[in-house]
Amino acid sequence: MTWDDFRERLRATLRELTDRCVLVVAAPGRGGYVQFAVADAELTAEAAGPEFTAGPAAHGADDPTMLAAGWTAPTGAVPNWSAPLVLPALTAEYAALADRCVTALREVYRIAAPEALSYRAWREPEAQPSGVTWPAERIDRLDPGENPLPLPRLGIPAAGQVD
Repeated sequence: MTWDDFRERLRATLRELTDRCVLVVAAPGRGGYVQFAVADAELTAEAAGPEFTAGPAAHGADDPTMLAAGWTAPTGAVPNWSAPLVLPALTAEYAALADRCVTALREVYRIAAPEALSYRAWREPEAQPSGVTWPAERIDRLDPGENPLPLPRLGIPAAGQVD
């Protein structure tokens, strides 16, 4: 798979993530990752910040490649590079986000090919809102979530799987 193929697969996968979904894409042992979480009509994307990377993946909060790709630099409060996407989003916005992620993985974290990547994904259980009392029957109908959450469209293996 080429990086262009992976970029398109990631774009399509990000469009399918729903509320409470979390996705982490990484190359085991390489020190760089991108991760996504959907909540409150926003898809938040993050790329590993300087305190989570070392060796060839290390980069500072002033990394010109990350800044040029459109990532927001890490801060004390947010230690990772970030790129929020308000939902619903346009296809072009998903494409730009997938492009940012490929730039981080390939250019900054120096991952040679998408075949080195794997993913972890899950959907958090639905929770009863704080301060609200529901009868047991309604609590029983809450979505239990899904862990692991299969995302075959990504075209890379789930962490722990060997193809």
